[in-house]
Amino acid sequence: MKIRLSIILDIILYAGWTVIGLLNIIFFLVHASLVNVIGVFTGEASVSFIFMTTSAFVMLTVSVLIVIMAKRRGEALERLRGSLVWRCARAVLTVFGVFFVAVISVMVGASLPRQIPQTPEVIILGAYVSQDGPSATLLGRLVAGAEYAAGRPDVRVIVSGGQGLDEPVTEASAMRDYLVGQSISADRILLEERSGNTFENLVFTRAMLPEGDGPYPVTIVTSEFHVLRASMLAERAGYKPYFIPARTPPSILLSCYSREFFGLIKSFFVDR
Repeated sequence: MKIRLSIILDIILYAGWTVIGLLNIIFFLVHASLVNVIGVFTGEASVSFIFMTTSAFVMLTVSVLIVIMAKRRGEALERLRGSLVWRCARAVLTVFGVFFVAVISVMVGASLPRQIPQTPEVIILGAYVSQDGPSATLLGRLVAGAEYAAGRPDVRVIVSGGQGLDEPVTEASAMRDYLVGQSISADRILLEERSGNTFENLVFTRAMLPEGDGPYPVTIVTSEFHVLRASMLAERAGYKPYFIPARTPPSILLSCYSREFFGLIKSFFVDR
């Protein structure tokens, strides 16, 4: 029974490891471009892209090697499974798996719609802009932001996002153009075009807003998978944030949650 349980646990851990690797590959394929790939080697690509690219190929390589050993070197794999190294790896991955599921559950909970008060400004956080225009992720945020702004003509709209290596324009300017096309007056829209990540989005935007005592109340539009991290960073940047979670296409939602897990860990320790 002990042996069977260990085999079942190994299969579960292997499956989870492989699935996360595949989700990271999807993220890589969605955002891959010659400029970004070169940026991985020159250090100019974003930390997220470098990490997700590296982890995807490492994780899937390990998965393939385990399958090859299972088919061609079964005895060697069994000896490896009985080693101290494998048992330690199993323990670490088990703890990681439980932690991963728990964090994703909290992320999902944070994205549930809530009633929010009206604030003087709404901030729409940027995302990738391709040569053809806003990405699916950014488009979801823009749709939610435009709907919110259209029903509240007194609310100022701040679009926040700089220009990545392979983006034709700043994310903020692409967002402004979309909103103007949706009948949101350009006079209501402020642009923050310097930021390169979520924390900079919020910090640079805060410098554009009035000073005051205590946290500054603001409504933030971002993707549902991004709400938890954006909330943590908004509080660090001096806001009292309220969130409008924007829908993400189902085809990339799981990949986005996988990426966001690692982004949340990075931001918890680094973005201050």
